[in-house]
Amino acid sequence: MKSAMSNDRLVQLAVELFKIGVSKSGVEELLSLHELDEVERQIAYLPYRKAKRPEAFVIEAVRRQYSPPKEFYYAHDSTQSINPEKSLDADAELSA
Repeated sequence: MKSAMSNDRLVQLAVELFKIGVSKSGVEELLSLHELDEVERQIAYLPYRKAKRPEAFVIEAVRRQYSPPKEFYYAHDSTQSINPEKSLDADAELSA
């Protein structure tokens, strides 16, 4: 069962990398030589980067374990501030 989940994860990551434009050899390298969590992280960060060649950028980002772009944090902080009720306790009362 565990290997089936791993295979599903590998296939899903391979599909995502191919969509970005990573070559077959690039996909094989990323999925066989690097942590899958790192590959997933870098794919998630990619929309927040200004990569002219995303297929090459994601390979370098995984190889060198680039830190998250600041835009990634700004995007997540702004989504939390959109709905201030989520930050309230369940017992808090809104003043009228």
